[in-house]
This record gives sequence, structure tokens and C-alpha cells, in this order.
Amino acid sequence: MVGIVLAFFITIAFALTIVWEIKKSIEYDEKVRKIQAKSKNLVVDDNRDFSIYETTTGDDDREMVLIPEGVFTRGSDSGGYDEKPEKEVYLDSFFIDKYEVSVKDYNVFMRAANYVKPSVPFFQGDQSVLDTPEYPVVGVSWMDATNYCKWAGKRLPREAEWEKAARGTHGLIYPWGNKFLKKRANIAGEADGFKYMSPVGSFPMGRSVYGIFDMAGNASEWVTDFYDQFYYKESPIMNPTGPGKKKNHVFRGGSWDARKVDVRTAKRFAANSGRKDSIVGFRCARDKEAPKN
Repeated sequence: MVGIVLAFFITIAFALTIVWEIKKSIEYDEKVRKIQAKSKNLVVDDNRDFSIYETTTGDDDREMVLIPEGVFTRGSDSGGYDEKPEKEVYLDSFFIDKYEVSVKDYNVFMRAANYVKPSVPFFQGDQSVLDTPEYPVVGVSWMDATNYCKWAGKRLPREAEWEKAARGTHGLIYPWGNKFLKKRANIAGEADGFKYMSPVGSFPMGRSVYGIFDMAGNASEWVTDFYDQFYYKESPIMNPTGPGKKKNHVFRGGSWDARKVDVRTAKRFAANSGRKDSIVGFRCARDKEAPKN
């Protein structure tokens, strides 16, 4: 009888031990989940404070961000030959559009200026995506982009200005950092959720240190400079404005059809100023002190 009672209590104690271990295991799993959730939030949530940068609007009522004067690292010694040498360059402060010019924005310009519609000679996808209001406008030549910016009381950004706005002062490889991260830019393929263009501003985690959207991927962007593959070797370190007249102009930033290596902030592209296709759009800039008319 004593043995039966003893065995009963041992069984109860064993059962309680199992329950206790299960409880500890559940608590541990819950703790791990909370840690993982917190870790994921650190990746997903963007806690950078962009309000420290002054903003304004152009004549087109689109928001612009002030990029402070100072030195930044331009070019890359590990990139293409036309990106060398990597060196520090000084720029005066300037404003640049927070977003790429959208189809909707461009439509306002076309109606106001009675201007020609963008055109894309060759596009294998559904042509209707080229007319989606929230998407960046593409199918615009360098002159089209220049004319829009003039109409808006602005200008195209200089190449050095574009690069500083994209990479900050410390020469970041991508607008958000030195490692390519998925879903921070719209590039080739559909892993980012888009086959072609995406609505401007769709990737807040991909913003540059100044809070500028879509400086990598979506639409490449015309800048004002002519293209010279050797320009970086001879350019001034104070407010470089590009070489003298050449055959081609520069565009920057990669596009929805680019590989990740081609959306680096130092990557340079060149094309004839009359080029119009589905990968090139633009944004505008202006001096901090707008010139008086």
C-alpha cells in the first residue's frame, strides 16, 4: 500500500515537472518571438529624422529638400573606369526634388505649356503602365526634362549634386548604406513587387540620408552635365559643373530594368540628349538662392 502511494506521488511530481518544463519552454519561446519581432522592427521601421533638412516647393508645387553645403566623397575606385578617381568634392547648398517627376506632374506641364507627350519607341510590356499617373514619367529626352524644369522655375541637377543627394557625405554605395538590401529599390525582376515602374516614393526604406526617394532604381534620371569618361580625373574640387560640350549627356540612378550593381550611387550612364525610352526620367533642382528674373 505504501509503495502504491509513493508511486502515485512520484507520478504526480513527474507530471508537475513536465508541466513546469513546458511552461518554461512556452515562456522562452514567447521571449524569443518578442526579441525577433523587435529585431524585425529595427529593420522595417525607418527612424531617421529627415525633418532637420529645410524644404521648399518649386513653381510646380512639388516638395524640394535642401542639401547642405560642404564636402562629399564622389566617385569610386572600385567601380567603372569613368567613376575614378574617388575624391572629396565641395558643393554649395542646393535644393533637389524629393520625388521623381511623375506622369501626373508631367501632364500638368504638358497642358500648361502645350507640350509634346512622352514617347517610348520600344516597350515590350503593356503600354498603359507608361501612362499611370503615380509612376515616374519616362520617354522624355534630356531637352524635355530641361524644359519641364525651366517651366517649374528650376533646372536639372548637376551630376555632382545628384550624387551627393543620393549618397550623403561619406560615399555610401547605395542611398541607404553599403549593402544592397531587397525591397529598398525597384530594380530588374519582380522580387521588389513590381515588374516595371512603381509609384514614386514606394520604397521609404530606400531613401537617401537626406530623405530623397528613388535615387536607386525605378527610373534613371537625366542630369545637366555632358558626359566625359575622363572628367573625374581633371574636374575641379569646388562646385564641378561638368565638361564642355560633348556628344552625350549623363543620366544616373539605374532603373526598374537594372541590376543591383547598376543602381550604385557612383554609377554613371551616358546617352544622346534625344534619347527617349522606358527607363529614363528625371527630377529637378535649383540653387538655394533662386536667381531673380
